[in-house]
Amino acid sequence: MNAARRVPVRYLVLLRDWLRKQDVDTDALLRMAGIDAAKFDRRDATLEPMEMEAFIVSGRRLTGRTDLGFELGRLIKMTSHDLLGYGMLSCRNIDEVMRLVARHYHLMTETFSLRYQRSPAGVGEAIYTPAMAMPLEMLYFYLETLAVAHDNQMRLMLPQGSRETYDVHISMPPPPHLARYLGLAPARFHFDGNALPEVRVVMTASMLDHPLPFADVHVVEDVDKRCADMAHRPRSADVDWVEYLRMMFLRLEGEPPTLESIARSNRVSPRTIDRYLRRENLSFRELLRQVRFERACELLKHSPASVMQIAQRLGFSDAANFSRAFRRAIGVSPAAYRQRAMKNTFG
Repeated sequence: MNAARRVPVRYLVLLRDWLRKQDVDTDALLRMAGIDAAKFDRRDATLEPMEMEAFIVSGRRLTGRTDLGFELGRLIKMTSHDLLGYGMLSCRNIDEVMRLVARHYHLMTETFSLRYQRSPAGVGEAIYTPAMAMPLEMLYFYLETLAVAHDNQMRLMLPQGSRETYDVHISMPPPPHLARYLGLAPARFHFDGNALPEVRVVMTASMLDHPLPFADVHVVEDVDKRCADMAHRPRSADVDWVEYLRMMFLRLEGEPPTLESIARSNRVSPRTIDRYLRRENLSFRELLRQVRFERACELLKHSPASVMQIAQRLGFSDAANFSRAFRRAIGVSPAAYRQRAMKNTFG
């Protein structure tokens, strides 16, 4: 599953070298992860998602550290991205950097996608979303890596000592090393373990329009063209859309996404996803309904939240609509389901 999704090994080389400096036996780590060490000698090599996961899981077991994603993010800079990084360094401002990266983000990694947009007021949003299903441990690792790497590269592009503030929203619970994020001020990091999986960075107009020192429009045009020629986006046929959508829906809060919005963020057509779901005898709406009520049952069993609060969390307009839909799906009202669950637990 997801065999076409690749991660360039050059990023993990940064983490391996940092671990070596911490006196970690990285040869033992690679053996534990079952990864051929020769891959780390080729800058153009790539890793499959399962290899990436094995490296991170083994690294955590060997070191006891929970902050490997944070550390990797701190190591990533523009020169980490090969040709695309050269183009980033040659852009006129950060807005142009974000537009270039968003066009060719699949060259950095195929496990996440990036959308970038600006409001009429000039405020910009960069939104990183997973492009495949993955275990929660790896999702959190990637989210931390992306959030901290974005911040690190902003610091390198802005003048030294800049106090430009901006906000980074990360869809995960506050990590054990939360205090380390306080040291990244003036960036403000916000954690939410219930939000749809993503990193959302909100940047001011003055930050995005800040001129960069090595601007060269001809270099950017050349890099843009060469990156387009290298384009190889993951083939949608390699994605288990049921598993991916279930992961997205299980972490949903509030208004549910549309088939169109998920297709757009993954650079496929809605018809592609719909066709896959139909082969599994499902529809987008039916899968969303199933997962929504699975979550509703879990919240009613294990959460002290009221029925109204649960309805709001799941994107229903009011408790009455939620109760009617729940009764149609489960056969009893939310209150009766909760009462029955409590009786089975304590009776």
